[in-house]
Amino acid sequence: MGLIAVDKNTVVISASDVMLSFAAFPIEIPGEVVFLHPVHNYALISYDPLALGAVGFSLIWEAYAPIPYLCLASVALIQLPGRLGSLLIKLIFEAEPAIRRGNSVHLVGLSRSLQATSRKSIVTNPCAAVNISSADCPRYRATNMEVIELDTDFGSTFSGVLTDEHERVRAIWGSFSTQLKFGCSSSEDHQFVRGIPIYTISEVLEQIISGAQGPPLLINSVKRPMPLVRILEVELYPTLISKARSFGLSDDWVQALVKKDPIRRQVLRVKGCLAGSKAENLLEQGDMVLAINKEPVTCFRDVENVCQVLGRNENKDGKLSMTIFRQGREIDVLVETDIRDGSGTTRVINWCGCIVQDPHPAVRALGFLPEEGHGVYVARWCHGSPAHRYGLYALQWIVEVNGKKTPDLDAFLNVAKEIEHGEFVRLRTIHLNGKPKVLTLKQDLHYWPTWEVRFDPDSAMWRRHTIKALDYSSSL
Repeated sequence: MGLIAVDKNTVVISASDVMLSFAAFPIEIPGEVVFLHPVHNYALISYDPLALGAVGFSLIWEAYAPIPYLCLASVALIQLPGRLGSLLIKLIFEAEPAIRRGNSVHLVGLSRSLQATSRKSIVTNPCAAVNISSADCPRYRATNMEVIELDTDFGSTFSGVLTDEHERVRAIWGSFSTQLKFGCSSSEDHQFVRGIPIYTISEVLEQIISGAQGPPLLINSVKRPMPLVRILEVELYPTLISKARSFGLSDDWVQALVKKDPIRRQVLRVKGCLAGSKAENLLEQGDMVLAINKEPVTCFRDVENVCQVLGRNENKDGKLSMTIFRQGREIDVLVETDIRDGSGTTRVINWCGCIVQDPHPAVRALGFLPEEGHGVYVARWCHGSPAHRYGLYALQWIVEVNGKKTPDLDAFLNVAKEIEHGEFVRLRTIHLNGKPKVLTLKQDLHYWPTWEVRFDPDSAMWRRHTIKALDYSSSL
């Protein structure tokens, strides 16, 4: 099994056609998206090493044998069959010691002409907190992540890996997507590159290699259990302890947090909870997270480590004992964590020219789900379709069809199957801003049949199934 790590600004969704290029051997082979991390900015792509052929495999092995953790494919990390399996395990435990400010690293990657390129750089900030605001249209954005910043790089379009003086991969140099807003109405997409520490990837790779406990997925004709990630579905951000003191944080906690992390000297605060998460009604915006299970926490990784311990212990109830500082008082609360897989969206339905699906995490991160039902989210619409002509645009939920409630996709399909060609349909929707709306549209099964696309983990294939269309057989 071959695995490649890539940032989620390059591979955004699992329903993707992926082609992989290698510098050591001029060949392009197909890849498949097998894991999208629910929080961190990376995805895992699988490919069949046998597709390289005997010559290609030997050339790539010879080219990267001196640096066995690195393969200059589109981005970052590769596992080749045979000997490299044990070397990859070695990489997992060599993620420490952590990179420090002032360390020398080598930025290595491919140019546009697929030529191996590298330069030596100095780490200016090994733990910069990513702060990306929500875009106009909800999409993945990196949260609760610390990244590595360098003094010099190759620009915002160059990705690759960071290696140390011993040729060990310490981070992937990945692309992040953001949106720059100008004034009140205009905005522009922008991307930047930062280092994603290798420990965030190696933890998932270790589970894949050793055997995870998640749902099986067919990879290169072999079913492998994929990891489940236990997370606290809360967006956090760091605040300097000096600022926290001004809000009334006690000297005892200030000393405990500084002792825990004398470099960062920060405390985590709650920016918001994902709608529908188990922490939604327990934590509030502005809460300071002081400790989890009586241990002080100062950075995102502290929270991740505690969640991973829960994930490995099946006897635990999945709850965290959190000490928070809220409005001048210390409060102890039990917060249950959530379990997420790396599949991403696995089912979409096209009805009347609009794409509906379960709300993805970027939508839930905005903090709102309608009480009437939130399983039929309009993610996109097509030009010229009935949805376009009658105003069924994106960023809203369909909660009723002809007076029948549609809390999920199955209920929506049951109602949609009863609607005939040319029939008018009355919809009740709720926008992302909470405003309800009632509209009517006319179904057109001639040009816009109802169909769904669903991922089948048993065959690792996306399959399209027509739900309702005009039957022309009787007219022949």
